Amino acid sequence: MIDLENMKVLIVDDSEGMRKSIRGMMMVLKYGSAFYFAEDGKEGWRILKEKSVDLIILDWNMPNMNGVELVGLIRDDRRLRDLPIIMVTAEANQEIVAEAAESDIDAYILKPLTTQSLGDKIKHVIDKVNNPAPMVSHLKKARDLEEAGDIDAAIIEAKKAVFANNKSSRPVRELGYYFYKKGHLNEAKKWFMHATDMNKLDVFAFHYLGQIYLQRNQIDKAAQCYYQAMNISPRHISRAIDFGKILVKKGMADQAVKVFNKALELTDDTLGLHESLSNFCFEHEMYPYAINLMKFILRQIPTRHDLLLKIGRAYEHMGQHKMALPYFLEVDKADAKNIKVKLHIAETLLVLKQKLRAEGVIKAVLEIDPYHSDARTLLRKCL
Repeated sequence: MIDLENMKVLIVDDSEGMRKSIRGMMMVLKYGSAFYFAEDGKEGWRILKEKSVDLIILDWNMPNMNGVELVGLIRDDRRLRDLPIIMVTAEANQEIVAEAAESDIDAYILKPLTTQSLGDKIKHVIDKVNNPAPMVSHLKKARDLEEAGDIDAAIIEAKKAVFANNKSSRPVRELGYYFYKKGHLNEAKKWFMHATDMNKLDVFAFHYLGQIYLQRNQIDKAAQCYYQAMNISPRHISRAIDFGKILVKKGMADQAVKVFNKALELTDDTLGLHESLSNFCFEHEMYPYAINLMKFILRQIPTRHDLLLKIGRAYEHMGQHKMALPYFLEVDKADAKNIKVKLHIAETLLVLKQKLRAEGVIKAVLEIDPYHSDARTLLRKCL
């Protein structure tokens, strides 16, 4: 049981003023006997590993690690996963609601906070923890049984949770998940679809519907589910990217590009995602798309000579040597002693039947390394 007056509270917010304000309101309410403070999710996670905490109040939008990311870590930790969490946000939109539902946040409260609104929310959450509803008790028991390897018993408990609260999509989707774990895809699909009918923002259910359709090679339906999950919650971008990569490996590059483009529209880390996707697409010989991604990065960071070289190599792989040459030459201007780049230039010039120019480049290589075997081989082709 958590005692309101004596509980230990962790407040995570990148604003020192907000941290102090929340503590001040709680002191007026006489809620809490000890307070810990963190300015972002990383610091909050460190404190949780070191301190005993009864309640977490955290901001949604923070640098380094946001509130949703911290919640994910907490819920994946056996020791911490049942801690009550209240999320504070200034943004009342469907994304927050979806994130809260998926991440098992106990409640969220909108800024600006008042002493009364904060007090009412805390009391409501702690009451639920101290007196768990039958649905919650059944779901926790189902989770423990699933982790112990008894999926059949977990399914029975999840059905009891559905019966205990037939208005919530959470036990319905959990039941679908246990059937999915057991490999009963038809039954899983039925419950996941029921969950999405009950809650159009149940991103968890949409994700697993996508997984089922993917296993059945129903790519268009799988894509629709992943698009829906991304639209509801950008947190699902990484899962959608994984889906796109699977499509590439299945030889469905065009469909994969649509998924990647949708993810790029929604991500906050535009450059980072462009970088990782360009590397993946280059490795899987999706050269035109990889080139477009790298050119986007170059427009933001023109000094990325490694990308200039990679674009040149991509054109080279495509047999478009005239397109490749300017990129190799640009890199050579920045790094005149880079033998690797000069060899690319020489090889390209030879393909373009410009032997005299190629010979000059090769001789420049031999001035740097007189015994370079590849350069000597190319020089013989110039004769």
